[in-house]
Amino acid sequence: MKRIAIVIILGSLWMAAVPAHAAAQADPSNVRVTIDYRAAPAADVIAALAAAAGVPMELGAGTMRPVTITLTNVRLRTAIDAVCDNALCSWDLMQGTLKVTPLPSEKSAALPPRVSFSLWDSPVRDVFRALAAAIDVQVTIESSLPNQLVSMNFKNAATPGVLNILCGMANCAWDFDPDRGLRVMRKR
Repeated sequence: MKRIAIVIILGSLWMAAVPAHAAAQADPSNVRVTIDYRAAPAADVIAALAAAAGVPMELGAGTMRPVTITLTNVRLRTAIDAVCDNALCSWDLMQGTLKVTPLPSEKSAALPPRVSFSLWDSPVRDVFRALAAAIDVQVTIESSLPNQLVSMNFKNAATPGVLNILCGMANCAWDFDPDRGLRVMRKR
């Protein structure tokens, strides 16, 4: 069963709420929240937290684990830290926007850590194939993935970072399992 509850606590007295509200506007990460989620998609939980704080959210390419979490009257930054700790993501509040980056799964740690390759005006599927060849892993690419042309030049770059950049350009998500290899699928 999935239960959802979000509460922003600003104070019970109007006079006390005005300074609290002004402080929350100055730094949205100080807003207090209460959440209760069971096996919920992490992106949905973080989006609800961002909406509660009144800030837009940008979600990077990649997948996150579902979260089960209950927090009562904690600062927004504490709630997002806890969600990202469970979901495998990192976050930053930059220029009023909550930027969330999914991190590679534990299995993705088996990916070669660095990669170098260059391709110019190549279909994105070919770029994923070239990357897989460069790191010597099998790749499965979902057929519905857009196939626009991209140009890439990476020298000794972090492999998960390259995959995140590619998926950001192609609106996709990736996953890696040492047995099945690299999987690239359209972001839903």
